[in-house]
Amino acid sequence: MKLYLIRHAESQNNARPTHQRVCDPPLTARGRLQAQHLAQWMTTFRHDVLITSPFRRTLETTRIYLDQSPRPVCVWHNVFERGGCFNGYNDATYSGAPGLSRRQIIKLAHSDREQCVIDDTIGDQGWWDRPDREAEDETVRRAASVVGRFIDEFGDSDMTVVAVIHADFIRALLAQMIGAVVDMQRLGPIVNVGISRLRWANEAWHLDWLNSVSHMPARLVTGREH
Repeated sequence: MKLYLIRHAESQNNARPTHQRVCDPPLTARGRLQAQHLAQWMTTFRHDVLITSPFRRTLETTRIYLDQSPRPVCVWHNVFERGGCFNGYNDATYSGAPGLSRRQIIKLAHSDREQCVIDDTIGDQGWWDRPDREAEDETVRRAASVVGRFIDEFGDSDMTVVAVIHADFIRALLAQMIGAVVDMQRLGPIVNVGISRLRWANEAWHLDWLNSVSHMPARLVTGREH
């Protein structure tokens, strides 16, 4: 398996101070330009599976590509950003938000609803639908389960998988995959629509490249993670 981990394009939260952020922001105008460059790059190679999280910013990033190159998209429940869907900006103000419902996700994700494959655990009450924010130990366990899911579903196949997800969660996945041999504290920021490629072979992960932005002009590179 070849696995591309791609951060979503710039969201409005990425461009705001922390205290002004909202639970599920859309892309900025610059983010839409980033997503267009990503979409053009994604047409240059064959990929078998496209995965995205249920957040609006990942759905909008992938939708720009899908409108150019229609194909199925899989919305995985467990690849959301660290913390889940929540309002607030510190421990005193955090509160859970419901997140998009199944119907809202289908509408955002694809012009052809039959081409949108959503995890059964996402319902019409909102994909998060809990009153609190995800704790750090929960994020670590979830990252381990997602790594296991990649291996279980695609494993030693020759499939190419693209996952458009989130900076902090990419970092959590990389910690599970290559953290034993790479100092995760020295990676630098995971930039918007930055691309990292890994391979699963011989029962181990192999990093081919990290955080590539060669598909974008320098003026569009943004790197604020949170």
